[in-house]
Amino acid sequence: MSKTRTKRKSEKRISTAKAQDKWAKQKTWLNWLPVILSAAFLFALPYLTGTNNLFWTSILLSSVLAMGLLATTWLLWKRQLLTLTVAEIFLLAFVFWQWLTVVNSVYRWASMLEASRWTAFAILVFAVKQLTGRETRDEGQDAKQQLSHSAPRTSHPTWFAVSFVAAATVTAIHGIAEYALNAASGIPHWRIFGPFLQPNLFGNFLLLAFFVALGLAIQPPILRTPHFASIALLFLIAMALTGSKGALLAWFVGIVAFGTVLAINFASPKLRKLVWVALFFGVAALILIALLLPPIRLRFETLWTSQAHSWIFRLLVWKATLVGAISKPIMGFGAGTFEWAYPQWTTVGFTRHAHNGFLQVALESGFVGLAFLLVFLTAVLFSRPNFQPSTHNAQPTDYAATPTLDPIRIGCKVAIVTFCLHNLVETAWMTLANLLALAFVCGMAMPKVRCSECEVQETQTRKKTQPLAPSTLHHAILFAPRNPHFALLLLTLLLLSLGLWHSVSVARGAYFAQQARSEMLPSSRLYWLELASESDPLNARHLIDRAILLEAWALATGDEKRLKQALQLCDAAIKLQPTRSGNYKVKARILRELGRLQEAERTLRVALKVNRTDTEAILKLGELLEEMGKVSEAKSLYRQLIVLEKGPYGRYKPVEQWQDIFIAAGKIRLASQLISAGFRVQGAKLLSEAETTLKSFLDAYLPILKASDPEVAESQNKFVETLLDEMRKLRQRGKVSPTR
Repeated sequence: MSKTRTKRKSEKRISTAKAQDKWAKQKTWLNWLPVILSAAFLFALPYLTGTNNLFWTSILLSSVLAMGLLATTWLLWKRQLLTLTVAEIFLLAFVFWQWLTVVNSVYRWASMLEASRWTAFAILVFAVKQLTGRETRDEGQDAKQQLSHSAPRTSHPTWFAVSFVAAATVTAIHGIAEYALNAASGIPHWRIFGPFLQPNLFGNFLLLAFFVALGLAIQPPILRTPHFASIALLFLIAMALTGSKGALLAWFVGIVAFGTVLAINFASPKLRKLVWVALFFGVAALILIALLLPPIRLRFETLWTSQAHSWIFRLLVWKATLVGAISKPIMGFGAGTFEWAYPQWTTVGFTRHAHNGFLQVALESGFVGLAFLLVFLTAVLFSRPNFQPSTHNAQPTDYAATPTLDPIRIGCKVAIVTFCLHNLVETAWMTLANLLALAFVCGMAMPKVRCSECEVQETQTRKKTQPLAPSTLHHAILFAPRNPHFALLLLTLLLLSLGLWHSVSVARGAYFAQQARSEMLPSSRLYWLELASESDPLNARHLIDRAILLEAWALATGDEKRLKQALQLCDAAIKLQPTRSGNYKVKARILRELGRLQEAERTLRVALKVNRTDTEAILKLGELLEEMGKVSEAKSLYRQLIVLEKGPYGRYKPVEQWQDIFIAAGKIRLASQLISAGFRVQGAKLLSEAETTLKSFLDAYLPILKASDPEVAESQNKFVETLLDEMRKLRQRGKVSPTR
């Protein structure tokens, strides 16, 4: 009997050991799951959202917001206690302020999308901070001595940094292969784009990855130093091939800061000498790269010559942005509305971003929103790990053995500094890929408050009534049920739901609009655009596209009813987006086709009020006044176009090849008037200037436009060909021989 009992006990122990071993393996796999998911996310991030593709950006936003919504719901359901550091408090304040600016925004669709972007930023910061801040759980410790919530989500926080560097390595290799292909084709000065919208944004992404890789190179064990040092060198070469001067100069400041921090923290004189030697080689590498690699060498060589138009253009954009921000210093014009607010103050050409991320935030969200963001970034940079002893019966920790130098965290903080420096000359977070990459690095840079949450949970578990010792709180705010701050979780839940609804709506609208562009029949295209408007009701672009389609259909069939429908759609779009001059130009064109010339004139003047450098609106208003018999006013507007060309608008351009075809059209209209009045020499001169501009547009800028927007390129090509035909007729009529 005793043998049978012993045998049963032995079998039970064996089965229990097998079950525990199986559970340990499953738990090990679960610990690696966040690292695997983060690696997949980071690999897909630049390729899906690096070009600001609206559909994929909305899909990724929806995924991140859904994750935040589930996490917030779980916290509410479990009545989980939270601790927030100073950095997190100001990050939440900035996100809430972004949503608050939606109320008085000049374009709510753009404001809700931008607020959703920053909400996704905050979610990723919190998630990465929690995942990388957890400590390894001792599996040998008795389960009763461990708090259930203190189990780590991963025992390998370093691998999150490795996954970020690995994803950036793939994009760097992609960029270098792109350069090799173009260099072999005879374009050695080609600036690489990679999977990004423009080279400067690619350079910014590589800038973040470089310092994370540098932190990994210094992190023990030393055996892997050559691997990550080689990867960091790869990032530097790819960054130079982007031709981004701002990124390379920010890199230089960052490498000096990184070396200085290490030299201060290393106690060994030998290690300090190695750091200073490494700094010397870093400066030498910068000089060699600037001298040897053609893309960045050309950029520095032409800084004061052919590129002068670019940096002076930036200065004038910053000036206009600052004036706009001062006009609404508290709430701004609404998150994400720079493109529709800035043209009111500019003296140069159109741009979609301010070339200074902080000034753009000031214009969109006011100086209050900018202050919240700056305090958050500053708090992240000056945050320190909190190693606090337990006040209850927790396991002792050897705090003396805690390392004072964390190279990965230092690398992340230096990466944030360099990102901010580059952000002074470029809107570095313009794409979702750059913004969420910054969020990932910020999450890794933020230390975790280690004991306060544990103490609170332990107090609740053991039903102790005594309050926490003040030393365990360490500048953290507790959010508990029946606490006034707990309402913020409910507000967060509401905003996440709103952001998720808007992101899904934008994704559906973008999909239907893409389907419409692929259709050839007007009826089929109109059907898909109607679905896009229904799916994304706040987007004025879908309404304008429908109005343009109905206008073209009406002109082809002579159906005035469709013109009136198009006019109603224009009015609806203007209500949603009242500061975009393009909406007024479409409306004025329809009014002109309906014969309501005076209303068309008033509409075009409103367009010039919201965008005083809109040369197309000036041209169309001049043509309308000429049709109405107001020839002298029309001539004045045509001369205004010439004045714009000779002023900052014409001299300082965002890109080298850009040519304004509407100014050339204005010269042709004015030349026609002058030739009719007998001033043939002046008319011939204007025609010659216009011809030069139009041919430059066809040769230099049209190929770029075809690659970025084929439909716009086709319409502008037809417009230019029409202008060239008109010039030939003018020369024949006035017997004016070409001067070229």
